[in-house]
Amino acid sequence: MSLIVQARNIERIYGSGNNAVQALSDINLTVQQNQLVALKGRSGSGKTTLLNIIGALDYPTNGSVIFGGVDILTLSEKERILHRKENIGFIFQSFGLVPLMTVEENVEFGLRIAGVPKQEWTKRINESIDLVQLSKRAKHRPFELSGGEQQRCAIARAIATRPKLILADEPTGELDTKTAFHVMKVFRELVASKQTTIIMTTHDPAMMEITDHVYALEDGKIVEKEESSIT
Repeated sequence: MSLIVQARNIERIYGSGNNAVQALSDINLTVQQNQLVALKGRSGSGKTTLLNIIGALDYPTNGSVIFGGVDILTLSEKERILHRKENIGFIFQSFGLVPLMTVEENVEFGLRIAGVPKQEWTKRINESIDLVQLSKRAKHRPFELSGGEQQRCAIARAIATRPKLILADEPTGELDTKTAFHVMKVFRELVASKQTTIIMTTHDPAMMEITDHVYALEDGKIVEKEESSIT
């Protein structure tokens, strides 16, 4: 098993002088390919900030992020955009759906942005929507969906591009228990079939039990790493 991403000595400070806020401090994190990893911690512990830095959406004040042997912090902005498009799928707490597009169209939009060949769109759209059990709502727009359905649409859009790494910020936060476990089952199947690696944040202990590793963050630092009982 080989490394996919490694965060080295990550520090993130917002502001300066007396107004400086240290969001992350001395973060060292190693993730192997085809694993499901969770970040846990209270609100404000630095989980989302760390996801954003790993995903090349934010820059650390100090440190480096190695992805596939390349330090992404040395890339130009154009190269970072290309890196995100080709390698990473994002699932945001805010869903990030296009309001006037249906579920199918939102997933298609993700494929278009990622540069997936057009002849593959229909198959990938249908497969990803079916995986999250949203086929019956495929023609509906976000305002016609519940919060949980919007979250599942966001998940379908992320997995349809088949990225090397999926970064998911509370992907089960809006879901009922049954649907949350179904989504986690989908995540595990994607990882087991070696289709992707997933790093997610969560507050739910039940969801953590399904992951390979859990990193606990507190005040911007990793204070604990827990191994899963999954074999």
